Amino acid sequence: MVKFRFAVAAAALLFAGAAQAQPPAAPTALVRGAIYIPAEAYNAPQMWKDFNVKEVDRDLGYAQSINLNALRSWASYEYWKQDPAKFEASFNQYLAIAKRHGIRVLVSLFENDGVQPTAENMWTTDPRKAFAIQSPGAAIATGPESGWAAPREFVTWFMKTYGDDNRLIAIEVMNEPRRPGGEDAGSWAFAKSMLATAKSLHGSVPLTMGTQAIREIDDYMPGIDIIEFHDNFPPNIPQIRGVIDNAIATGQRTGMPVWLTEWQRVRPGGSGFGKERVAPGERGTDYASLAPTVNGYPIGAFFWSLMVKRAYLPGQRRKGTVNGLFWPDGSVINLADARAIAGNPELRLREKPLTEAFGMEATK
Repeated sequence: MVKFRFAVAAAALLFAGAAQAQPPAAPTALVRGAIYIPAEAYNAPQMWKDFNVKEVDRDLGYAQSINLNALRSWASYEYWKQDPAKFEASFNQYLAIAKRHGIRVLVSLFENDGVQPTAENMWTTDPRKAFAIQSPGAAIATGPESGWAAPREFVTWFMKTYGDDNRLIAIEVMNEPRRPGGEDAGSWAFAKSMLATAKSLHGSVPLTMGTQAIREIDDYMPGIDIIEFHDNFPPNIPQIRGVIDNAIATGQRTGMPVWLTEWQRVRPGGSGFGKERVAPGERGTDYASLAPTVNGYPIGAFFWSLMVKRAYLPGQRRKGTVNGLFWPDGSVINLADARAIAGNPELRLREKPLTEAFGMEATK
């Protein structure tokens, strides 16, 4: 197995400032990870409700086989409210399994993207309707502070329970919170408030925020220990190099480590977000188009996703996007992708290419 690379000089530059600031210190080894939601789960509530020890152990074995040392997953405030004991038991099992495979978990407490957390939305398995779940729902996340007591209770419980758990590599307070703009009330104030609560109970596990772009980082400082940014579908390599260079410069300025916590492939024909199209032949995976570039930088990185899945978000799903590396049987869509991610040109895995039908259900 190829050993994880330790970029000593670059890592020293990125982490020295953090070491001189207040604890906790973030990991100094380069983080190589993936997004993990089990193959049959469409969202975080389903992951924890239907948590299967054998399935997760199998999947994390796949992650270990391609030299990953971290996974990024979502908690579920909604499921915790429904069955806190089951959520805690499942989450503890997940952390125990991850530790056995030499993997640490980046957990996101809240999710700004997705559809509203109604019972129908959370539990459907219809590919035309089953998407990411916004957590908490818009009425809370973009509403007045008077409605934030219950989510704050979840943050308080989580920090008291897991704030010093070294099986976690970091705690992400929210994924992609947004400032108010136009008709969008924004979840920025909610995210900042939940971060303040987490910070007040700060243990040894670093805190972070799943910011979409580097320009948003200053909104959450001081408070975070790790910089996150996303670039799923850059149009070309020069573009993502510019984004990563900017992120590294921000890391140097702030003395914090830098993690690209969402990346997928180069898409010259359009990102597929908003009104941008997905060009023919670009709806599937092509991690090999980005992995050598991403892995060549002294930053942490998480690709989307470990398991083959229909797209997480409605807009991408309705354009036929599929992401992921491993099928449940351990085969991969593309061996070149697995080798590029693992940094091992000799890796041997069975290939099972993406079919024309998989992922197209919601496009009709």
